[in-house]
Amino acid sequence: MRFQVDVLFSGFSGKLETGYLGWGTWAYLTDGAHNMMLDTGYVGLRQNYGEILASHRIRAEEVTHVLLTHMHFDHACNVDQYPNAEFVLSRQEWEYANDPERRDLFVETGALATLRAGRLRLVEDGEEIVPGVTAMLTPGHTPGCCSYVLQQEDGSRWVLAGDAAKNRGELRTREVQMSMDPAATSASLRRIIETADRVLPGHDGWVTVRNGEVIPEGENDKVMIFGQGVRVNGGQSSVVLHMD
Repeated sequence: MRFQVDVLFSGFSGKLETGYLGWGTWAYLTDGAHNMMLDTGYVGLRQNYGEILASHRIRAEEVTHVLLTHMHFDHACNVDQYPNAEFVLSRQEWEYANDPERRDLFVETGALATLRAGRLRLVEDGEEIVPGVTAMLTPGHTPGCCSYVLQQEDGSRWVLAGDAAKNRGELRTREVQMSMDPAATSASLRRIIETADRVLPGHDGWVTVRNGEVIPEGENDKVMIFGQGVRVNGGQSSVVLHMD
């Protein structure tokens, strides 16, 4: 295996009547020479960010690349944690995020200054980031959504999809709730399925793709804890969310 991938936070899809949870997938990948982050996690992780990195023996200052799938708040809010990294995202996404007339309200505008001041690399479809890692434009969710394809030594291809494929359900049904261009999203989902042996969605855990079938590799449960004297559902202090 050329690349080891550790999922630091397995994302989860869900929303309230008035807003989104914003629990985006956050992962670390390395080939021994390059230490890379896939996105940077959602804002709720910030208090325990250093502790999470330390538990995986990751030093933020040793991260060489941050692969941003897109500029929404739940994927790009912690870019300031990586002082020595090269930040990678698609040229289309960068132009979109910097256009006040075009960008949507989920764009993490606070990250733009960090990226401008840092080492920024804008990539095109098919561009190699480091040996074995290639950008694959998968627009629809946003105009510049970018997935990243890992070519493993055994010939398998792992696609880090971001919100081009938010969860196992979108990969199975090709139907999505949040897309700026449904036709582009459908084409991107089809491209991911046709490319990948394995997919890490933007709000779910790993899935295997076999003959077009999408097979979750494990459970994706989240425990919601209620404190400050609050109890729910008849006195419970926590609730388990289980993704079918």
